[in-house]
Amino acid sequence: MSKTKGGIKTERVLKALNHEEPDRVPITDFFWSLFLQEWQKEKGKDAFIYDYYDLDILVVSPNMDPRVMRSRFIEKNDEYMIYETGWGSVIKRQIEAPMPMFLEFGIKSAADYAKFEFDDPLDPRRYYDERDDIINTGDTYLVLPSFAETVERYKNDYFIFGSVCEPFEALWRCRGTEGALMDLVLYPDETQAFIDRLTEHMLAIGKKQIEMFNLKGMYIWGDVAYDKGMFFSPDLWRKMFYPAVKKLCTEFHAMGAKIIYHGCGNARAIYEDLIDAGVDCYNPLEAKAGLDVVELKRQYKGRLAFNGNIDVRVLAEGDKDAIRREVLRKLNAAKGGGYIISSDHSVAANVPPENYDYLVQLVREYGRYPLDLGEFDEEI
Repeated sequence: MSKTKGGIKTERVLKALNHEEPDRVPITDFFWSLFLQEWQKEKGKDAFIYDYYDLDILVVSPNMDPRVMRSRFIEKNDEYMIYETGWGSVIKRQIEAPMPMFLEFGIKSAADYAKFEFDDPLDPRRYYDERDDIINTGDTYLVLPSFAETVERYKNDYFIFGSVCEPFEALWRCRGTEGALMDLVLYPDETQAFIDRLTEHMLAIGKKQIEMFNLKGMYIWGDVAYDKGMFFSPDLWRKMFYPAVKKLCTEFHAMGAKIIYHGCGNARAIYEDLIDAGVDCYNPLEAKAGLDVVELKRQYKGRLAFNGNIDVRVLAEGDKDAIRREVLRKLNAAKGGGYIISSDHSVAANVPPENYDYLVQLVREYGRYPLDLGEFDEEI
């Protein structure tokens, strides 16, 4: 293993994912742009937050859109922007609002699935052109350097993960959540055929990322739940989506990549299935969905690693005592490896930068092995 900074971090993260104790608990995160704007007012307008905190993982996404195109602006002013994406969707973003509003989708009915066109997943523009990165821009519209340029720039500084979408994450972006959920029940054959096409599209894009840079990690984006449970029955998921997730994991594992599955909400009903499919680690474990990484570690120890679960509500509203309690107790999940610490989704604008400073300080102080968590120590 190369002893560049990125090599050391890769070794650290791989040990954690293999349920071994590295030198210290790995740490990473995702950040909303409005948080970054406030953070950069304090740290400097050119400061890069991953460098500043020396975080371990950087996730980089190519253009995964079915159609390779730059977003086409329909309307843009000082209050909002409206644009069409390569998913066929039309999005409105309020400049000061945190989430996009989907106004229109490329697929209007189940009859459109068969004629919906996909551009070549190996088209060089996906990997070498500037990116809109519709998957990860979150609360703003950004033009980012190419996938290749970004990985090349940071490959010696971080454990780089590529990323793809599992088919429901891709399906709703083309069809809309309501339409997708109705089609799964009313038009299962047509929808399943489209799911299969989406899977092959994402598989090719994922394999290309791994081949380009010998990546050792792949994020699979796949929201199939909300805070109360699954969007659809676990049985339906097992029938229509499990084969896709298993195929992605099997192919990426065969190329030497570990898998972190990102699923919001409480999808605990399918954790055993995700383990069977080959998922190595689950993210983000939203505390507001009733998930507790210490409890989960006891149940899945040695079979599923975890990434996340630091309650952003505590980071936003808590004093130092509350943050200390949250972080040190959750570090119990790192006993024996198997835990990468981060927020329970992403760091939003209502988190004071000094509170995030304190989180990192605590991880650096108490996250070294052997762990000494004092009054917050729990049996695992």
